[in-house]
Amino acid sequence: MTYRTLIFKKNFRLLTLLAAVWLTGCMQEEFDAIPPTAEKGVRFSLTVPDVGVPSVSSRTMSGAGAAKKEDEVKTVDILVFDMSKSPAVFLEWTEGTDMTQDLTNNIATVDFSAMLSPTTGSVCIVVVANKKLSSIVPGFEKGTTTKPEAMEAMTHTLTGKWPADGSTSGGYMPIPMYGEKEVAKLDPSMNPITGISMKRMLARIDIRNSASNFTVEEVFLANYNTTGYVAPIWDADGQIITSPSGDGLNIPADNGKQVGKALVLSYPVDGNTPYDGEIYTFEAAAVADAGEASQDGNSSRKDAVCLIVKGKIGSGESTFYRVDFTRTGEVGELVGYLPLKRNYKYVVSITQALGAGYASIGEALDSYTVMSNLKFRVIHYNRDKVKDVVYNGQYMLGVGESEVTTTQYQNNNYAIDVFTDSPGGWKASVTEGSDWLTFEGAATTASGIANEDTKLTLRLPYYKNEIIGGTRTATVTLVAGRLTHEIKVTQKTIDPGIIKFVDAYGNVLENGLFFPIRNPDGDDLPIEPQTMYVMFSMDRLTAQLQQKSGATVIQYPTDGWIPLLSRDNWMSFSERVQAFTVQPNPRRVGDGSTVNGTGWWWRQDYIKFNLYDKEGYFDQVQFPISQGELEFSIRFYPTTINSRTYKMHLGAEQYVQLFTNNNWEIMEVEELDLIGDDGTGLIRPDADNDIIAGTKNADPKMYQQSVVDVGDDGKGNDVVNRGYDFRLKLHAGKWKEGKSGMIRVTFRNVMHTVNDDYYPFYRTIDLQMVSEVKSYTTDGQPLFYLYPIRFDNRKYTSEAGNKGRQGNAADAEAICGSVGDGWRLPTASELLMSYVYINALGGNALDNSYYNGQNIYGWYQNWTGNYWSSSYYTAAGPATRFSLEISTGYPYSEPADDTKYFRCVRDNNKSGTKYPYLIKSADGVTVVSRDANGGVDPSMLLASGDSPGTTNKVAPKFQIENASSGTKTWEEAKNICEAKGGNWRLPTQREMYLVLSLGASVLGNDNQGFGSSSAWTGNGFQEISGVHWTLTNRDANYWVGGENSGIFGAWPQGGTVSWPKYRCVRTVN
Repeated sequence: MTYRTLIFKKNFRLLTLLAAVWLTGCMQEEFDAIPPTAEKGVRFSLTVPDVGVPSVSSRTMSGAGAAKKEDEVKTVDILVFDMSKSPAVFLEWTEGTDMTQDLTNNIATVDFSAMLSPTTGSVCIVVVANKKLSSIVPGFEKGTTTKPEAMEAMTHTLTGKWPADGSTSGGYMPIPMYGEKEVAKLDPSMNPITGISMKRMLARIDIRNSASNFTVEEVFLANYNTTGYVAPIWDADGQIITSPSGDGLNIPADNGKQVGKALVLSYPVDGNTPYDGEIYTFEAAAVADAGEASQDGNSSRKDAVCLIVKGKIGSGESTFYRVDFTRTGEVGELVGYLPLKRNYKYVVSITQALGAGYASIGEALDSYTVMSNLKFRVIHYNRDKVKDVVYNGQYMLGVGESEVTTTQYQNNNYAIDVFTDSPGGWKASVTEGSDWLTFEGAATTASGIANEDTKLTLRLPYYKNEIIGGTRTATVTLVAGRLTHEIKVTQKTIDPGIIKFVDAYGNVLENGLFFPIRNPDGDDLPIEPQTMYVMFSMDRLTAQLQQKSGATVIQYPTDGWIPLLSRDNWMSFSERVQAFTVQPNPRRVGDGSTVNGTGWWWRQDYIKFNLYDKEGYFDQVQFPISQGELEFSIRFYPTTINSRTYKMHLGAEQYVQLFTNNNWEIMEVEELDLIGDDGTGLIRPDADNDIIAGTKNADPKMYQQSVVDVGDDGKGNDVVNRGYDFRLKLHAGKWKEGKSGMIRVTFRNVMHTVNDDYYPFYRTIDLQMVSEVKSYTTDGQPLFYLYPIRFDNRKYTSEAGNKGRQGNAADAEAICGSVGDGWRLPTASELLMSYVYINALGGNALDNSYYNGQNIYGWYQNWTGNYWSSSYYTAAGPATRFSLEISTGYPYSEPADDTKYFRCVRDNNKSGTKYPYLIKSADGVTVVSRDANGGVDPSMLLASGDSPGTTNKVAPKFQIENASSGTKTWEEAKNICEAKGGNWRLPTQREMYLVLSLGASVLGNDNQGFGSSSAWTGNGFQEISGVHWTLTNRDANYWVGGENSGIFGAWPQGGTVSWPKYRCVRTVN
């Protein structure tokens, strides 16, 4: 299993959802899909559009499939401009790497990477293909050179014929192209920048010959330009003009025009038809027809860019014909000259040869005033806009899309580019699907004129279909003269519903919002508000609360709705995403409800949403808001900032006891805000871990094996009208000082009511994971730290009693070691001292109820087992361990392969006074648990007025005599000590244990810990030998303790025996 480590808050996911969800409109790149790796920079994706008419020629640049050399991109240069300035200014230049291309489709694609510097603001990315800028860019100054100045500098010049032999690698020259896109900012980890459409800087000229008696032998390009701008026309701020007035040409003043017969460029046709993808040239302006015959000497017409066609009729002589780029050449009409535009395709279609041409190229060039014997038509269209063409040998009809696929959302302005040169223009009608598809303004027909870039606008109504993938289709038929072209339109459901509701975490709300009817932190506290986001695809909606009141209807405070909704008036919204924050009142006595009656356990309300499309009312959707008795909490662990955030501990396996009265499933587990990681994160992989996505109460492992409840009915797989306690195993990441983080668990809950209704909702529980220690001191340092929580099993109770986790000594040592960062089993000294200060170290693990009153910080104080230490008596050997029954303090030496309870400790390496400490004098040794500067938790110590005879605690400071006295009965020993005066007395059991834990006896354990006698001796102190009386009573007997035949012994003893020794102590004030 894997856990995602997230460094962002979950509301980022909501923003992503709101940006990418099924709403129409633009999206910034950083909200697209999944961010890529940034190792090779920002990824780009370019498109090079073209018409879907493949050529039969295999040696030209056009070709088919991978042979489309005119679409090929060999180099990429990227310029970045700062859009915060006007005009934008140059920031940086780089070259693309890791380029891949797909030339197999009508729209070729190119992907590449570029290392770009991050920006905080909007930039314009300029992409130049097949034109290296390394010789130009050094003249650009960062922050100074404007975008128009840079565009002015980007020109390309070629004085000869454009190399277009695609059959050899060196036989063609890739066409320079230009594209750009504005992005909100640049970031190394941003998503690929897509949607950059490249525009070729050249015009293409193809030759078609349908004249049956005429052979085209050679074609010459005359009066052509040799220099052009790489970029299309721009305005004063450097913005590309997408819809220019006039011809929209962008030709440098110094365009290097080559005029006259000596400079024509030759293209051998050799009878091929079509002759495609061979002739490419720079943009050229159209010339004006002077009109009357007497004015036909206009030199601009003579020098207009044109073709000279060399051919012959039948087997006759070869002659030359001038072909101008004109819209029409009919007798009696003014000649309409065409400009040669970048990225346009010009198809010169020869239809008839009426007679011979001229004897030479020069004569043909001079014939601009004479009607040619060669009849032809010039078909021209923008390759960006027209991508599918039909042609009948005389006229053409082209469309930008022949197949349209849209989503279910309404769009009254879906525009398709249409171009025809058929004199009557084009007409369109819906021949299939007219029951739902119309044109602009709901018209049933549409039309456009010839020889202009026109658009067909579709009106797509909303498609209400609740099945993902459901479709409806229509056919639009365009007619231009005898030409027809069909456009297939498909509308597809990608996400059912015209309106969606999500919560603040991006979860879809399936059946409204669900609120608890009271605050789990206190009945008098307000209910925590919830925010929902209403996302709709219509033009607008109106909202109103249901017009109903009474005890069963949810009540709200004055500011319980943001924005404020009414039960009497509709509120209108036009933003596609509208947030609503809702906060109901909690249930209270006197609010109209009856205790345990109407409105006490369940209340409900509805918001009515009316949806409107562009034509008016469309539909109504009701959104329920429910409020009921809700239990969904974790037992035993303390909450922190709110009732859904719990403090838990890194290091050990533990069980999250989930108390709930509803069905649940874990949808997502996230690791957030991880600090000081050691490589194990906040959750360790574990086959038995339950805090993983997919775990649910209906799992047999959960409802059959993990429910702890004396009244478990075995029906926890479907929770109805009662609560269950589920125990979910969590194997936390290792403990490390300073390490912390948050595990966020998102649940999908379903409240199943007694009426058999289901109300899904989402809850999040945050587990605030900490690396903490437990100390018996409140000020000052302890000698060691205790790991805060006990160790449990999945089920901690049975008919046999408590079932806390036990293990043999080796298992216990391994488990403590796996906690991490120095945790281990306690030594004998540390275990004895834990007993002395036990209530400061967690106290009793058990409360009055096994299943809901546990103390996870406590010790099992019962007769089911002792606690292990890592120490053993030398004589007994390492196959044994010292253990201690923790409720009353019975010590043992037991086989290490027995099973016992265990707790974990670690060293305290901090500086400062550590408690308890010793003060030696001639009168004895003083044990200091607490002084004026701090020390042991005062609640563990004898307070003023406490009697040591009845209270088994430790004095904050007590002095013990340097030597023991001979054997006496308990009463005799007690009287002798008290007769000394000055507060002298017998020690309590815990005082004797504390002295022994600090090494005051002749006993010695392997790995005894800090219990060394070296701190006691040297000032007359004699190590304790033998068993000694204490004041502490148990069942009419008195505890004795000390060295007993080489081991630590302690037990309740009848007070009349006289063989025990005694050593007096006194409280020091």
